[in-house]
Amino acid sequence: MDRTTGRAALLAGFMALAPLGAGAEGAITWDEKYWNPQPAAGDLVLPMPCGGGMVFRPVATPNAEGAIGDVPVILGQEGDAQPYLDGLRRSYVSGGLEDTAKGGGKGLFYIGKYEIAEAQYRAVTEPCTGEKPRRRDFLPKAGVTRTELEAFAEAWTVWLMRNAPDSLPAAGQTGAYLRLPTEEEWEFAARGGLAVDPALFRGALPPIPEGHVPSEYIAHGGTDSAGGKVQAIGTLAPNPLGLHDMLGNVSEFVLTPFAMVRHGRLHGQAGGYIKRGGDARTPIDQITSATRFEVSPFDTRSKDVTREDYTGGRLVLSALSITSAEQARAVAEALEELSRADPALESAASETEVLALLDRLSREAAEPGARSRFAVIAETIRSARAETNDQRDRSIRLILGSAVLTCDQIVQRYLNALAIAALLPSYDGMAAEAEASGDDQLRQEVAEARAEADGKLRDLEAVIARESVDYGNLIEGLSAEFSQTLLAAQIGSVRDEHESRGARRAACLGAVQDHLGQRGASGMNDLGRIRDDMQQIAAAQAR
Repeated sequence: MDRTTGRAALLAGFMALAPLGAGAEGAITWDEKYWNPQPAAGDLVLPMPCGGGMVFRPVATPNAEGAIGDVPVILGQEGDAQPYLDGLRRSYVSGGLEDTAKGGGKGLFYIGKYEIAEAQYRAVTEPCTGEKPRRRDFLPKAGVTRTELEAFAEAWTVWLMRNAPDSLPAAGQTGAYLRLPTEEEWEFAARGGLAVDPALFRGALPPIPEGHVPSEYIAHGGTDSAGGKVQAIGTLAPNPLGLHDMLGNVSEFVLTPFAMVRHGRLHGQAGGYIKRGGDARTPIDQITSATRFEVSPFDTRSKDVTREDYTGGRLVLSALSITSAEQARAVAEALEELSRADPALESAASETEVLALLDRLSREAAEPGARSRFAVIAETIRSARAETNDQRDRSIRLILGSAVLTCDQIVQRYLNALAIAALLPSYDGMAAEAEASGDDQLRQEVAEARAEADGKLRDLEAVIARESVDYGNLIEGLSAEFSQTLLAAQIGSVRDEHESRGARRAACLGAVQDHLGQRGASGMNDLGRIRDDMQQIAAAQAR
């Protein structure tokens, strides 16, 4: 029996066993403290056969470029001792499900909040017994093959489609389905996704709050942690996305086949399976968000499939890449738009003329070979421009982010100045009181405190003036190099990210947009207006 036939038989067996009795209508009767021991806002619960349930967490991947948007990520770890396993490489991640909180449109995927537990695996693969599972049944399911996990995901998806279709998130004109995560999805989620500041995303481990230690979050092989004993799901604290045991406890299979890392990219040979995250036996100094190992699908000693007592997995909710004819048209239009030059560039007109000429020569060429060559040249130019434009757009978003952060700093300076200024009347009152009482020592202390406050205000004013110039330079650079249309599109692409970080960041992004518009209309920066706008943001924050 080949592997395809074997998997089909396995899936058929699962479907035959998957019960349509208890819990068939999607009612969850299991005790929540076992299958969701740490409930949190944003949890998505899917029912299972036998009255079971499983929890998923949203992972935002806002599409900065509309229909073709994705999030660039650097995977791997710097300076790793095994660069062929964990070396740095660039990749991309994008969720195909609608972010209803943001008004729809692709922008997220869901990943299992916990590892798949034994009780959850049995609910799909074995007949219902009528007995409710206990805590001991919620150890992660290990000793299972990747193929069995894939069949489990397929069988559960079919059960949901038949018994609880409304529980699946919207995915255009097609339905969402369950599968193992890709390696990019897994590592992006393990690192904390967009819930982690970019400066901390590259750390070996997700950020751990001050006063806490890794053993509170990771079941590893140390004596202060699991020491080789697998923990029930949800025993430890979650990562910044609300996910438990992404690192440690049991290693986790991913969908992507293994490939070595070759200086910034994956090698072309597809190997075995990948397991991620380390397990309860792994020393903490060997566990990072980049930890990955190759697993052979077959054990040459036992002459059987490979099963590991410390390897399991978790699922994601995904969708098709193309879910409607309308989306396909939007993708084609977005790709065409990406290959166009920004009209603000002096070279845009000449490049457009060259492409138009090549298209005409291709149409008019009598020889098929000549037509093909002209078409290849034109497509090469368009592809090169699309790549250049993609890098250009990322650069614009980075500069926009720098402008927003600079604005945020200036606003904080103004807030500090407001706090100091609020104390000045009290100094005047104390000085008058000291004068009236004749207390020379108090008068001297008040005078020194007032002088210190005045000095801090002068220092803040100097810093604000300097940083306002820095901010103005960022506005000038963007306005001088790029069209207002392009800048507006990129502002729209980063809006959700900054608004999610609070009202002040959102106000600063609005200020950046206003200042870019003012610079585009007048041809020059107005530093006085810039400072007034930021002072108003600070005043609004202080209320």
